[in-house]
Amino acid sequence: MLFYNIFLKFVFLINGLGAASGLVVHKNEVYAIADNDSNLYIYNLKNNSVDRIDLNPEISFDKINKKDKPDFESITKYGNDIYILGSGSKKNRFDLIAYNIKSKKVENLSYKELYNEFLKVSNLSEKDFNIEGVIASKRFTYLFNRGNGKSQINGIFKIHGKINDLQNKKIEFFPIQLPKLNNELTTFSDAILIKNNKVLFTATVESSSTTQFDGEIKGSIIGEIDLDKMKLIHWEKISDDKKIEGLALLKKMNNKYSLYLCEDNDDDTKTSSIYNYDYIMNKK
Repeated sequence: MLFYNIFLKFVFLINGLGAASGLVVHKNEVYAIADNDSNLYIYNLKNNSVDRIDLNPEISFDKINKKDKPDFESITKYGNDIYILGSGSKKNRFDLIAYNIKSKKVENLSYKELYNEFLKVSNLSEKDFNIEGVIASKRFTYLFNRGNGKSQINGIFKIHGKINDLQNKKIEFFPIQLPKLNNELTTFSDAILIKNNKVLFTATVESSSTTQFDGEIKGSIIGEIDLDKMKLIHWEKISDDKKIEGLALLKKMNNKYSLYLCEDNDDDTKTSSIYNYDYIMNKK
C-alpha cells in the first residue's frame, strides 16, 4: 500500500451497494447511491443494518443494464430532503429525485428542461456534459461537471436558486483547472460545502475514460475550491489505485474535517467500501 493510502482508513462495507458514487451523513445514518443502481441505500451506524429505497420503480433492480441505468452520481441534503441527480450524460439520466427523511416519500422530478440552458451558458457539447456532484445552499445550487469528455472541461454550474426551485433562475458556468496525476487530468467526482464558501471536492484519473465508459483507475485526489473566487486553493493525493467517487462530512474540529469517502470499484461486486479520511483545512 502506498504511503498516502495509510490515511484512508477502512471503516465499514455497505452490502448490496456496488459502484458507490455519493454519500450523505445525517445523524446516525449514511445515505448512499451508486451509478449502476436505482436505489438509495441507508446504512445505520448504530446497528450496521442496511435499508434500500426504490427511487425508480420503472427500472428493475435485478435486471438493470448499462444503457438503462439512471447513473446516479450526485447526492446532497437540503432541509429534510435527500436530493439525488443523474449525470445527464445520456438522455435518460436527468433524474432529480427528492427523498424526504421524515415522511419517507419519494418525489421523482427532472432537470431535463434546464439541459439546453446549461449547454448554452457553458458552451459544452453534449458529450462533455457529465454532472458528478451537487451542493445545495440557501441561495445557490452548484453542479460539478466532470471533465472526462473530449474537451476535458471540469467546471461548476452556479444556479441562483434553491435546489427545489431551479426553473427560470440565472445560471453561470465557471471552468476549473484541476491538477494532473501522471500527466493525466483529474476530473471531478464529488463535492461538499464547508465554511466560508469553500468546497471540498474529490477528483479521479481514469485512462481513456469517457462520459459513457470507465477507464483504468490511476488515482484520486481531494482539494479545496474558493466559491467566491472560483479558484482551486489546495489539493493532495489520497490514492494511486482507488477511484474515490463520493465524500461526506462526519464531524469537524477546529480546522480538521473528518470525512467518509466511498469507492467505485468498477466491477460487478455488490459491496462498497467506506473509508475515513481526516482533511486539514488550508489556512491561506
